[in-house]
Amino acid sequence: MIPEPSKVGVVRKFAAIVVAAAFVVSVAACADLPAEVQGCVPTYHAGSASKAITASGAIGSVPKVHVPTPTTTTKVENSVATEGKGLILGKGDIAEISSLLYDGKTGKIVGATATTAKYSKSTAVQVPVGDKSTVLPTTVTNALMCARVGSRIITVLSAAQVYGSSANAVSQGYSAKATMVLISDIGNGYRGRATGILQPLQSGFPSVVTAPDGTPGLTLDLQEPPKTLQYELVRGGSGAKVKAGQKVLLQVEGVEWTNPAPTKTFDSTWTDHTPRFYTLTALKANASGQFLDKGSVKALVGQRVGSQVLVVVPPKDGYPSGKAPSGYPTGSTMIFVYDILGTY
Repeated sequence: MIPEPSKVGVVRKFAAIVVAAAFVVSVAACADLPAEVQGCVPTYHAGSASKAITASGAIGSVPKVHVPTPTTTTKVENSVATEGKGLILGKGDIAEISSLLYDGKTGKIVGATATTAKYSKSTAVQVPVGDKSTVLPTTVTNALMCARVGSRIITVLSAAQVYGSSANAVSQGYSAKATMVLISDIGNGYRGRATGILQPLQSGFPSVVTAPDGTPGLTLDLQEPPKTLQYELVRGGSGAKVKAGQKVLLQVEGVEWTNPAPTKTFDSTWTDHTPRFYTLTALKANASGQFLDKGSVKALVGQRVGSQVLVVVPPKDGYPSGKAPSGYPTGSTMIFVYDILGTY
């Protein structure tokens, strides 16, 4: 049940921990499962507590939930209330979820991914599955491991685990060991990295080498940065083409090209494995105040979802004086590696 408007202050307890993202992502599913989800093993399993909880209703709408009181557990329990038919999500993939949080002692709702506890495109949050996140604790993202898009997951865990630490739990009015119940609908999901086919790069162009988790690294043959905008397709995806003015979800690695080699990474979404939403219009800020330079926009328009694109942006194609994001170099050539995850 959803609390009355007078209870919205209680709902904010969880909303303070779960920062709502303002967008929903639509992506093309890959025909082949990547290695990360082949033989995927869930982190947690069902137990007597999670099996006793019911959460009915259509995925994407606020469920009708019954939590027997008191519900207690000494370990994390995870049950699938509704099995989806979409993409299987492995470690590092991105799950878009809408969630409700219940007190296991009282059976009452105490939080949600939105202060109104109503599901909508604007109240879903995006988190990396089974990985550290700035949005949710790893215990919660682990509960999504191997789940399919379109599923509803019931997770029974401690207050310390759902709020990220014992201190956070106490600050929210719970003991660290208090039992909480989290109901999560996976409304959408997509790969956390480019999954397209490797393409040959031109001689002398920067080369991209990726770590097992997808983090890109660069090698250079050239000493001097080019004077004109240059870009190459590193991996060719098979998803939809992205269009000018469209909103896209990107993993970003930004490196300053210094002589003789790039020495400073000034921006990276890989540090917290959380991609960003951008509008493919130069210097147009999104809801979080993030925006792309005109060179990057030109390079990304027409590329396909699932692709990785390497872009070398000289100063004249970058940000105008005083317009660069905080921490970005001024008057320098920038190298970007973009993984195109989805459009919305």
